[in-house]
Amino acid sequence: MAEYIAEIDQYGNVNLPLGIREKLEVQEGDNLIFRAKEGKIEVEKFPLNIYENEDILTLVE
Repeated sequence: MAEYIAEIDQYGNVNLPLGIREKLEVQEGDNLIFRAKEGKIEVEKFPLNIYENEDILTLVE
């Protein structure tokens, strides 16, 4: 398993390292799901475009 270090900027943004983007096969405009579990973060590519499927999606906070 590859590991990467990324810095959070003053706005809370993080750039995904190229290796992660390639592994997830994500590109500009794709949506990601973030899950916090036991002190770790899981990231998964969201299979739908949220703007094209707003009527079937519910925001959960």
